[in-house]
Order: sequence, then C-alpha cells, then structure tokens
Amino acid sequence: MTTVSTTGVLSADRAKTVLKNFGRAKLSDYFGDLVVYRNLEPLDRRIQGRRAASYKMEIPADVVPRKQDRDYAKAAVWIAKQAAQKVRRSNAQLNELLFVGDTLYNDGHAFANMIEVSEWAGSCFIGGEKLNDAPIAEIGDGNVYSANRWAALSDWMKWVLEQGLHVDQRTVVIVDIDKTALGAKGRNDQVINEARLEGIYRTMDAVLGDNFDRATFENDYNELNRSRYHFLTEDNQDYLAYICMALNAGLFDHAEILREIQNGSVDNFEQFLRLVNSRMMFGGVGGENLRQAHEAVSASVSNGDPTPFKRFRREEFITTVERMGTMPDNTPVAELLNGEITLTNEVCEVTEWLLGRGCLLLCMSDKPDEASRPDPHYSADLPPVHQTETHRVGTSIAEELKELS
Repeated sequence: MTTVSTTGVLSADRAKTVLKNFGRAKLSDYFGDLVVYRNLEPLDRRIQGRRAASYKMEIPADVVPRKQDRDYAKAAVWIAKQAAQKVRRSNAQLNELLFVGDTLYNDGHAFANMIEVSEWAGSCFIGGEKLNDAPIAEIGDGNVYSANRWAALSDWMKWVLEQGLHVDQRTVVIVDIDKTALGAKGRNDQVINEARLEGIYRTMDAVLGDNFDRATFENDYNELNRSRYHFLTEDNQDYLAYICMALNAGLFDHAEILREIQNGSVDNFEQFLRLVNSRMMFGGVGGENLRQAHEAVSASVSNGDPTPFKRFRREEFITTVERMGTMPDNTPVAELLNGEITLTNEVCEVTEWLLGRGCLLLCMSDKPDEASRPDPHYSADLPPVHQTETHRVGTSIAEELKELS
C-alpha cells in the first residue's frame, strides 16, 4: 500500500476543513431514479431488476445477495449495462468503473468483485472524515484510494486521470448512499444511526408496549452489535433488533443467551428463531403483538429474505425522512450536522462534474428498500429518501475539479 500525504495538495483552508451550508438538494437531482437498494430492483422502471432478470444476471432467483457477494457484483454490472442502453441510449460501451463509498469491507469488496466480473478498468474512493488527523490518502491494491477528508475526492479524480482512465461516456460511476452521499462518515453519520435506533424504539413500543425497557434494550443492543457476535447477527440490523426484542420480552435473559452460545445450542440466527418459537409455544411467554412479529420474521427468513423485520424497517424509513431538511436554512452548520441527515457537498460536486464529462451515474446501496421508500399502507404520504430534500453540507471542491476538465 502506498501512503500519500495530501497536505501539500490541499490548500491551507481545505486542510482545516471549514464546513459550510450550500443550500438544499435531493439525491434525485444528481441520479434521477437510477437508484438501487438491497433488493436489486432499480427504481427506474425502464431497467429490469433481479426478480425479472436473475437468469440473465446468472444469479439465483430465490436469494438476495449482499453487497460483498460476487452475485451482487454480477447484478450491479448487468444493471449498469442496461442503464447505459435504455436510459442514456449511448452507443459508447462501458469499460471503466469508478466507485465511491465509505467502508473498505463492503464497498471495497463490492468494487473488487465488480472489476473482476466486468474486466473493466477502474478505481474506488473510500472516504471518512477524521478532522483531528492530518489529511492523508492511502492508495492500496486494486486502485483503492482511501482518504480521511471528503474533500480529497478532487485529489482522487486527479490521480484517476493520471492513471490513464478516460472518465467519460465509457465510465459508470457507482455511489453508495448511507454515510457517503447522505450522512458523510465521520461528519454526519451519527444522525443516520439515531434514525435507525428511533425506528427500533418505535417498533418496540408498538410490539412490547409498557413492558418495553429501553435502558436494557440499549445495553443488549450495544453488546450484541459487535463483530464477535456476527456468527449470530450476521451483521444484519434486522436480526440484531429481533434478538434484542426477544431478550426485552423476557423470553431469555442476556446471561442465558451467552450460555446457549457457549455450549453450542445457538450458533446462527435460524437456531435462535427456533429457540424463540419453542419458548413462545411451550412457555406461554409474550402477547399477540410479539407472536405476530415473530411469525412475520420467521416467514421472511424461511423465504430467504435478508430484511425480515419489515415492521422495524418501515419505522426506520419514517424516522429517516423526519431527519432530512427539517431545520431552517440559517441554522448553524454544527447544529445541522447534529440534527439532520445532510447531503455530502463534495459528493454532490464531484457527481455534477462527472455528469458533465458524460459518465453514467448510479446510486447503489445495501440499505433495505423498506427503509428507503414509503409503504403504500403505512407511509404513502412521504417521499422516498432519494426524493427528499435536505441541506448540502461540506466544503467546495468545484474549482479543483474545474482545473481538471
């Protein structure tokens, strides 16, 4: 891995990273409906998704792959090619991929798999603000450019062009949503986490009622939301929320679950579901709302759905939209970042620049569709996340990008 200090590239003002409010916008201002969530069903209906075209994508029809899976890459590349043909209607064949994300594990793996599947040239930017550290960029294997300033997107673009990539109609650009385009990691991502937790709490209030113990739930959630428990939770927030709900309902206590884990009685989520089912059937524990929630989750897991706790995700969608664009325009930037899920201005500006060069842009996220779009029976009056207006906050890299054109 090559480490490059960006201190000499960024201006003194940029190195200080003075954040500003650049007004309001929506994701759809830059991507239209070229947005794809976990189910791999493009919101732009001109493009077929996984359900209709899994055989063309050469992936199983009955399994939704996760972002780091090779089958996800197959679907993403196929969708990109279809978008180029049916939306842009360009004769230019795609042969370059640029990827913008915030996690090396999920986004970096997704990029590497897409490059392998497509055999295209490309590069990936992994961003995350660390204002207490000097601005640094690391260039790793596979042209992965990691930086601790979102403003380094312009430095990445300069580096990409120096590597000989064309960055034009032959190029597809895939941008992650959560903690990249929205709620920039290290800057604004805590509000996304708060929205998710509020969605969980509202769900628990509805399912458990007066028996819901928030303090205990928080303790269980914080403990189980660690990599050491990924064999059980699979790093899936639906699984984690359900497990904590079962604990909060008194079906088990935390110490008991740890003993079950240690003695090998529970070593995956489906075993946990069966254990809950036994307790509810023979122990007489839990009311009707809990039983219905359990049966819905069990049915979804049996069907291979990676988003089984849909009741929670419907609430998460509402609590997410409630945190977008609700504060006055003259709100101080620090307050905006603490209270709103904001657009990342640097991502907005690099997106505008890439569109100007003729690139095809897609938003792709492993976030569940249910947490990103209104439910027709539950939240039909709300706009989907990509069409919800919010503030653009960050620094401006437009001048640096202009110099590259």
